[in-house]
Amino acid sequence: MAAGKDRSPCARCAEALGRSCCQPGPSERLATLTASDVSRIQAATGWRRERFVEEEPYSPEDALGYETRRPGYRGYFRGTVVRWGLRSEAGACVFLGPNGCTLDASTRPTACLLYPFEPAEHGWTLAVERSGSAELAASSGEPRCLAAEEARSRGGLLRSFAINVEDLTALIDRLRAEVTAHPEPLDSVKPRAPRTVAGGANRDRPARLRRSRLR
Repeated sequence: MAAGKDRSPCARCAEALGRSCCQPGPSERLATLTASDVSRIQAATGWRRERFVEEEPYSPEDALGYETRRPGYRGYFRGTVVRWGLRSEAGACVFLGPNGCTLDASTRPTACLLYPFEPAEHGWTLAVERSGSAELAASSGEPRCLAAEEARSRGGLLRSFAINVEDLTALIDRLRAEVTAHPEPLDSVKPRAPRTVAGGANRDRPARLRRSRLR
């Protein structure tokens, strides 16, 4: 092993599994975006929305099914029938560079910072557990996660991403607040006391994370 070479699960993922979660397969979609995500990315990059957002129309049945499978996005389709997702080009996220995500951690979509974790009805779960097992997840189009496959426990998985439960909870609260505001950016609507992002000083902690995506 070369000295100083990053051998974290994310750094080894594409090599070990053939492609990373930032390189969607034919039946896969990249991270779901909120208007707040889009606003942050535009402010940081100067890109037009069409350059990095893929719009996917949903039927009422599909929208209901999506929110049922992903409790963190409950209410996402309240004001829209279109799912906003990160755009892919040449089989990869438009923000994926040779050394990983080209967006600063403070700019990345909240869903990307969360992956492979995601909100559950109560607390949190893993994206692969939405399908019941890693095998079923793969067959359903859910991308594989090397870190989740290598971890021997949930605590070990948290440590592999250098995140604790407190910071994970703050990210989940942030996602729920952004979904509540969607399809308007969170900073363009009047504050709603019951829906403010929890965590106080911990609100900015997730910016330390260096991960790249979630469906």
